Amino acid sequence: MTAVGIVGPLGITVAASISASVVALAAIVWTAHGSRLLVLPVVLGVAGTMAGFGWALVVRQHQLAEHPLAAESMRGSKTTMTLRVSDDPRIVAGTDRVVLAVDVVSVRGRDVADAAATVLGPMDGWSGLVPGQTLSTVAKVSAPRRADLTVATLTVSTPPSRVRAPPWYQRAGAQVRTRFQETASRALGTPESGLVPGMVLGDISTLDEDVKTAFRTCGLSHLTAVSGANFAIIIGALLLAVRAAGAGPRLSVVVIACAIVVFVLLVRPSPSVVRAAVMGAVGLLALLVRRRAQAMPALCTAIVVLLLIWPAFAVHPGFMLSVAATAGLIVMAPPIVDRLRRHRVPGGLAEVLAVAVAAQVVTLPIVVMISGQISLVAIVANIAVTLAVPPITVLGTAAAALVVLCPPLATLLVRFVGPALWWMVVVAEQLSSLPMATITLW
Repeated sequence: MTAVGIVGPLGITVAASISASVVALAAIVWTAHGSRLLVLPVVLGVAGTMAGFGWALVVRQHQLAEHPLAAESMRGSKTTMTLRVSDDPRIVAGTDRVVLAVDVVSVRGRDVADAAATVLGPMDGWSGLVPGQTLSTVAKVSAPRRADLTVATLTVSTPPSRVRAPPWYQRAGAQVRTRFQETASRALGTPESGLVPGMVLGDISTLDEDVKTAFRTCGLSHLTAVSGANFAIIIGALLLAVRAAGAGPRLSVVVIACAIVVFVLLVRPSPSVVRAAVMGAVGLLALLVRRRAQAMPALCTAIVVLLLIWPAFAVHPGFMLSVAATAGLIVMAPPIVDRLRRHRVPGGLAEVLAVAVAAQVVTLPIVVMISGQISLVAIVANIAVTLAVPPITVLGTAAAALVVLCPPLATLLVRFVGPALWWMVVVAEQLSSLPMATITLW
């Protein structure tokens, strides 16, 4: 519903919302008149949820349509505005320009309702910005390049002015990233030194371009971004530690909740990181309870909450991949594990194979839709590096947490993960060099 409303015109969203509201009201009336149809609660729940999301989306679309930057008279013109950075800058491959997600705070000196926008600008003055910073600039306004609830695309040619400091927690995250990059450069050679910040903090600014390409070809690029898997591994390791120390369920929940908050602050709380935290927690729940009846409602609840806060996630590739992979872990992985065990495959190996196969199968249609390519070596590559990921994630995160407090210990931990990083690079380079490693569909 949300995705259709974002991509389609406002009229479709209004019509769908009205239809869902009518169905929900009809279900309420039938229930009030004593109807015992078991399907009515389901119809009411589905229709009510669709109506709620629909009307919320109508309000947001109306706000965007009324925004000053959405006016036809603004298209193609240059204007002064104040922006607030909402995510890390991303370098456009092969260029000296960056793409930056921002919120528009004011236009021509007048405060406006916050609206998301995309900035395309030079690296000078823009590449080092941190989420939470506010700045002033003169930008050329054009229509959004895609339907994602952004109000405009803003093209700038000069560095920003009146740049203000970010909040303290964003400054702390930036300091950790800088120190961690420096520690990795001292402790490891290339390209491993550029890979570990990506796997731990989602920072691929120093990752070699050839390695990026190899990881993309092998279906390993998801490992160079903070994902739900990062949170699941870290939370799982911490859970084992607190359980071994004799902590009860309540204390374990408190410790894990605190760990999630600290890690989110460590890697900088952007929407993508919050999404990964929620999905990682749901994925861990699936592994802990081993009961799909409990894990799937948790996943659905997470989806509803995230879409209520950030409706644009409905058309975000990362969100779609996260949801699909987590659902695959819940629905497909357990039966695959059971089948493999019946064929006398060891339990640990069965779980590794099941997770890799389930994740690749459910995410393949989305990957093809986005990239137009199918990786024929993705399953093999993900299985080959499975055992290398947990130590890199756990020890790397510990090193990032200690990089300011105890740099020598952080350096030692980074050196410990050097062999695992080397193995991942070797797997990616060797498999990506194979003939027909990928098939290009369009």
